[in-house]
Amino acid sequence: MRIPANIVEQVRDGADILNIVQDYVRMKKAGKNYIGLCPFHEEKTASFNVNPTAGYYKCFGCGKGGDAITFIMEIERLEFVDAIRWLADRMGIQIPEQATDQKAFEEKEVVYSALRFAAKYYTQTLKNSASALAARQYLHGRGITGKTMERFQLGYAPNSWDGLLKEAERQHIKLDALLRAGLVVQRENKTGYYDRFRNRVMFPVWSHVGKIIGFGGRVLEETTQAPKYLNSPETEVYHKKYVLYGLYQSKRTARQQDRILLVEGYTDVLALDQAGISSVACCGTALTPEQVTLLGRFVKEIQLLYDSDAAGVAATERAIDCVLQSGLVASVVSLPKGEDPDSFVRGHGADKFNAYLQNTTRDWLESLHDAAEEALRTPQGKRQELSKVAERIAWLKDQLLQKLYIQKASQLFHLLEGDIAKEVAQYVTRVPTAPVQPEYSADLVPETEKMLLQVMLEQGTSMIEYILGHMSIEEFQEGVSRELVNALLEFYHDRNGQHITEIRGDQLQISESTSQLVAGLLTRQHQISERWKDKKISVPELNEDAKRVAKDCMRQIKTKFIKAEIKDLQKRILNSGDGSGAQLELHEEYRMKLEYKNDLENLEKDLFGD
Repeated sequence: MRIPANIVEQVRDGADILNIVQDYVRMKKAGKNYIGLCPFHEEKTASFNVNPTAGYYKCFGCGKGGDAITFIMEIERLEFVDAIRWLADRMGIQIPEQATDQKAFEEKEVVYSALRFAAKYYTQTLKNSASALAARQYLHGRGITGKTMERFQLGYAPNSWDGLLKEAERQHIKLDALLRAGLVVQRENKTGYYDRFRNRVMFPVWSHVGKIIGFGGRVLEETTQAPKYLNSPETEVYHKKYVLYGLYQSKRTARQQDRILLVEGYTDVLALDQAGISSVACCGTALTPEQVTLLGRFVKEIQLLYDSDAAGVAATERAIDCVLQSGLVASVVSLPKGEDPDSFVRGHGADKFNAYLQNTTRDWLESLHDAAEEALRTPQGKRQELSKVAERIAWLKDQLLQKLYIQKASQLFHLLEGDIAKEVAQYVTRVPTAPVQPEYSADLVPETEKMLLQVMLEQGTSMIEYILGHMSIEEFQEGVSRELVNALLEFYHDRNGQHITEIRGDQLQISESTSQLVAGLLTRQHQISERWKDKKISVPELNEDAKRVAKDCMRQIKTKFIKAEIKDLQKRILNSGDGSGAQLELHEEYRMKLEYKNDLENLEKDLFGD
């Protein structure tokens, strides 16, 4: 849904990046900046910098950087529009809905409102109702604490056909909203409606951005007629193949560790969360590519922790395929016989569980090999299992990783690497490859160009006029550097001679990659120590003599550029006909460029004026 441009600008201008970042990272003042441990990767030495004045953050370890909007998109894994809404809500800025989208927005909000009402109703029933005694005893018996119940908003659906219906009527929640939210069911004879969930412990299912979108209910009195677990049906807001239970609560820890456990049940997720271990579970479905893609926004590795029975082994194999095809790392954990994550962590504690994970986690290849122990006893079985492994190796996009897995498969199957490589090659040809696009990273921009770009950003329109009055756009490296130059030039022309002293990245029309470059330029890794100033040691800042810096950088860039042109001219002269008019023109061009190169190398000559 489109958000008015003026609201986006209001959010950009008003967002206090330091205040926002400090909700996630402990920051310490360092000169004009603040530093802390990066929330996007594990590190022991602080390399995450925030420049409150410029409104930017930059990690000099992993390279991530941007403004407050970018930070929220990264840390909360939100799309741009959702990040704007998140910040606007925090800042108390009201977003007027577009008339064309208002109806659709309001209709979905009715469903979300019904789900929030149901969650509150179930939670209050669990806390306060005498009828929920068995539910409370069940949860306490599973070792689930009151804090966890509150964190996951656990509840209880009473053993009544119309408990929710009656409360909804008192709260003026419309029947249509309950139906669309999957909370009630129409009777077969169409004479009325009844509560879908009855006499069940209720587990609200959250989207990864924190909206309740459905429920899972665990029956208290198990019978042959009632399913042990009952999940909400598919609705306009609840699509099971896109949802993972526990992701909203565990995403921050998972992102820091770059891995997450995939388990089978709601109570597994709860027990592990209590132990400080991030995990998720599917909601009544096998693992889907959409779920793996969602997890890929937070982690690189998925640790599969399924039951060790035949069904669990088959589910593990299907999950491995799903993870590998999505480009993530798959590993497998098997608990001792008779244990599940819930029972293991309750019986042995978090430390032993973490130690067990560290010592027994195997990669997908070892897991598939071990699971095929019976089949590997015959040549035919061995051949079949090898084909399975070869196909999965072919899915890996990293060629070096493919070679390493070929080596490992050679050791496990006791076959020559060459034979396994041939088998893999058969499957590689079947894997479609996307065309390789050139990647222009901020790290590849030469330092001289970075300094020119930095002084233009920090000094504004006067420096853009000075530098781009002496430099052509083609003299800047193709990619993010040249894109930023074009954006700065467009910014200059749009201001019609207006004097602007400092330019923020959010004032420019640039890509995400170029925004990362701007963040790095405006957020310096090292600051001048206050002690140096106390001792009256003068260390000039870059912008204190910006024109001198610009002149030095332009001289270096132009020298490199013209040397390449001279080298090209030499080749063209050799290939031209002797004595021809074309050769004479090339010789004259060569003479003029050589003369200009000599002028550039003569440091006493001021070629750029003031």
